[in-house]
Amino acid sequence: MTRILKRDERHFIDEEGRIFWINGPESNCYLAEQMVWREGLHFAEVLLWKQCAPSGRVSQRFDSIAHLLEAFEAGQVRWSLDHYLRRLGIQMREHRSVDDYKPTAMKEAEAHGATPRMQPWLKERVAPMTLIGAAGTAEQVLQADQLQAAAPRSVPASPLPSGDGASEEREDVVHRMRRRRRSAHAG
Repeated sequence: MTRILKRDERHFIDEEGRIFWINGPESNCYLAEQMVWREGLHFAEVLLWKQCAPSGRVSQRFDSIAHLLEAFEAGQVRWSLDHYLRRLGIQMREHRSVDDYKPTAMKEAEAHGATPRMQPWLKERVAPMTLIGAAGTAEQVLQADQLQAAAPRSVPASPLPSGDGASEEREDVVHRMRRRRRSAHAG
């Protein structure tokens, strides 16, 4: 049995830190598990910045959202893998995992005069560099950036389900390394 910790309309997070999305009309709804790739974000930040996407795991259909939630908390959900949804989720993750990603609605609001917002995952990187200041050497900036990248974060990212835990961990590590290389080349 797993408890739901927090719910925001059709998204919720359980006590294990997994995020789910309730799909479909209320009278024929189902759950879609979400993968999260950025560590350290709060539930509201993950949703606001769209830092989750379908993992491909989906539940059976339910005749109401209330029945769906009851079944989830009672451990009565049957999961299956939707390959199309998994591929879509991977594409969404690749698009949304770049450092300067902003949701379209946020970009449009900023274009129409809203105050620009900095991505929460970039705020941590700015702090060590500002401590060094103009007198800091390039080597000091690089060391501070490496220390920040190696620092533990508060919420673990969720890898894609694949059946064997080792390949899930390898895929997550490769993805993080690829993202770091991409970030280094962009700067």
